[in-house]
Amino acid sequence: MSRTNPARPAAAALMLLWALVVPAAGGVISDVGVIPSPFSPNADGVFDSTAVYYSLSEQAVIVLSVADSAGGGLWTLSWEWKDEGTHNHWWNGWFGDSLALDGRYQFLIKAIPQSAPIEETAFPFVIDTEPPPLYSVEVAPSRFSPDGDSVGDSLLISFTTGITEPSEQVLVTVLDEDDDPVRQVYSATGVASAALFWDGTDEVGAVAPDGLYFVRVETRDAAGNRAWLSALADLDTAPPVLGVDYPDTTTMELRVETPVADLTGWAHDRAGVVSVELSVDQEEWTEVAIGRSDTVSWAGSVACTSCVPDSLDEILQVFVRAHDGVPTADGEGHVNGPSTSVPILSFDVIFDVAPPKHVSSAVSGGDDAFEPGETITITTMWDDTGYDVTADFSHVDSEFDPIDVGVSEGTGGRYTVTYEISEANSLVPVTDAPVAITATDYFSRSVADTTVTVTVLPAASDDPTGGVAVDVNSFEPLAGGRAVITLGSYEGTATVCVYNMAGTLVRTLKGSFPISWHGNNDAGDSVASGVYFLRVQAGESESVKKVAVIR
Repeated sequence: MSRTNPARPAAAALMLLWALVVPAAGGVISDVGVIPSPFSPNADGVFDSTAVYYSLSEQAVIVLSVADSAGGGLWTLSWEWKDEGTHNHWWNGWFGDSLALDGRYQFLIKAIPQSAPIEETAFPFVIDTEPPPLYSVEVAPSRFSPDGDSVGDSLLISFTTGITEPSEQVLVTVLDEDDDPVRQVYSATGVASAALFWDGTDEVGAVAPDGLYFVRVETRDAAGNRAWLSALADLDTAPPVLGVDYPDTTTMELRVETPVADLTGWAHDRAGVVSVELSVDQEEWTEVAIGRSDTVSWAGSVACTSCVPDSLDEILQVFVRAHDGVPTADGEGHVNGPSTSVPILSFDVIFDVAPPKHVSSAVSGGDDAFEPGETITITTMWDDTGYDVTADFSHVDSEFDPIDVGVSEGTGGRYTVTYEISEANSLVPVTDAPVAITATDYFSRSVADTTVTVTVLPAASDDPTGGVAVDVNSFEPLAGGRAVITLGSYEGTATVCVYNMAGTLVRTLKGSFPISWHGNNDAGDSVASGVYFLRVQAGESESVKKVAVIR
């Protein structure tokens, strides 16, 4: 090796100094060593510098140089006075602006003591910045499934390197997609090539999760130089991931209004989806046509044989499974099952072919007679849940507003309807007034039922005079009968309003008690047979009595 040496002027000055030193007894330099050797000044942060160590038995001028293995190409690194004791000098492999080439070198240490002869010693070291060569890394098969079926359960890893030194090392490590180590499967020194297996397990012996992995083969030498190559492997033990297209993702169910349901969905597997099958109650599997791909769309249909349009709904449980393209012992690939890591997909198909069906409705509590300000509660039963239930109280309350109706849904098709009669209701009294209850289903089909009737009476008031009384419960006007209304000892005038069951005013009577009604209207005509309400107003008092007219 031949280089221009910028340190030669300093060396010339030292030669002059050597000529002035009086030789003395030897043994000034001892305990010489170099650590690390080899070293690699390649700025990779590993063994980028080396240090030469030595001890002096007395004070001396030390000239430190670097030469090649033959002692040529001398480069002076330093010269300086050193005290007795242990010393070291770190060197980064650079000669001024030039970096030393790979090869064998030696440190030359020359001591010029004051009372001893000049002494010189040499210690060899190596510069090595190149890692052991790495030629190839291969894995087979690229997709394997350590599922214990003896087919494709292991991954074969083979590599070839240029390792020639016994100290050079080769490591084989499996890493996940985040470059985190999963398992070190091989470590050896002085090996140029090898073939080995990975069984898919991690450091604790558990099978690694499905996913993509990198098999990294790395070579290292004593100088810390490294080289590596990687190969990609796919660990796949699970069947395809399945999905169905729900039109309403809030309910996660499929509802159709015909006896045949058209179903669509998707399936995904890195090994490719080979087939998709549908079944009702897992009794018979039917394959649907797909194109083979990592992700496929599927479409199929399910028929309801027990449905009766406009009459009988039905719910069927549909199952979906798929096969992937990974070799297995049965040749079918991985398939979804009840206990596989990706289980069979199941969902309900509701064949809603009939409109809502009313079962029953009734007033809850009370005697079906209510006053203004009281709340009417109706329990209504239908054939299913999820209906939009409304109620019409317009025949009960002149101030009716639909937004005042409260509806709560229970279980099994039970709904509770509540409504508070307004204080300003002008329809009172009214008997057997119909309340129409309507249920509307998912497909906007509505059914109304009016089996519920209620009676609304005027609000009761305090009567300090003794109370209104009617002398009969019923009478026959054509036979000369009449109804006589009295109010204790009340002496003022009063008003009696007579209403039929529909709440229509038919007669108004005014005068002092007793007041008689002969069963006629304001025109003098006899009223029809039926129940009538007598609304009596006397001063601040008001009361309602009921009497029947018979013809």
